[in-house]
Order: sequence, then C-alpha cells, then structure tokens
Amino acid sequence: MMDPQFTVFAIFLGLALIWSAVWIWVLRSARHPEPYSEVAPKTAVLRRRALYILLPIFVLIFGISMWWLPYPQVRASTIGPPQVVVNVTGQQWYWTLSRSEIPKGVPVEFVVTAKDVNHGFALYSPEGVLLTQVQAMPGHPNHLIYAFDKEGTYTIRCLEYCGLGHHGMAARLTVS
Repeated sequence: MMDPQFTVFAIFLGLALIWSAVWIWVLRSARHPEPYSEVAPKTAVLRRRALYILLPIFVLIFGISMWWLPYPQVRASTIGPPQVVVNVTGQQWYWTLSRSEIPKGVPVEFVVTAKDVNHGFALYSPEGVLLTQVQAMPGHPNHLIYAFDKEGTYTIRCLEYCGLGHHGMAARLTVS
C-alpha cells in the first residue's frame, strides 16, 4: 500500500503540471487576440463543455479519493469502529493521556482537546515519521481514529506553536 503522504504529493504534482500546461496554453494563445464578437459565442460553448466534462471528473476523483485519503468518516468505516478510546488533553506544555498503552491492530479513537490555547496533536512512528494529526482546541473535542499496525513506542508532539515551552511538548505512547 502506498504511503498517504506520497499519494497526496503525487496528486498535487499532477494537478500542478496540468495547471502549468493550461497557463502555457493561455500565454501562447494571448499572442493572437480575436475580436470580442467572435470570442463570446465560442467562450459560452467552451464553458458549457468544460462544465459537462470537468464536473463529473472532479466528482469521480473525489469519490475515489475517499478510499485513499484519511477522511475521518471513511477511516472509521474502513478500519471499523474504535475499540479503544484515549482522551487527550493538551496544555502548555504537556499532553495528558487517559492511557499510554495501546493494543496493536485495533482501531483507536483519540478524543483530543486543549485547556488553554490551540495545540497540534501529531502522532509520530517509532522511526520519527508523521502518521496523523489533528487540532487540539479549547472547548472543542476533535476525534481521530487510527489503527497501529506495528509495536513500538510512538511519540506525540505539538505542531501548533503554543508558547516558549512548545519545543518540549511531547508524550510517549506504547503499542504492544
């Protein structure tokens, strides 16, 4: 299975290439202007065709991406309902976890909130690779569902600058 970050990168690279090609075509076409009376009917037809062609393509791409990208609703339906719930509270400059040991291979729901300012709850693999993240906001719990596929000690870090002690805001999570 491909890494989700690489998938997103590949999609955006493809879109950037298409966007660049369109702009190159626009710049080359601008060298030979036509009178407006000739352009208006052509533009209306072109817009209609573009709508009928591009709209279904975008809907199809979005539908396909639902299975590849980690949308929360899709993730819950593809890995199953959470079997373990971990309440996480961020506070300057530490994380409080309701449990720090998680079983391997089961869906875990992190209910993430903050007591003081916004924090970025980021979960890193034992190798230091960012796996997933969600915002921790005061008064608003965010839900993140993730299934750990290998054992080890995972690191939780803050991705949102939250003050002078931000760099040291980390916690450990053991998966066994």
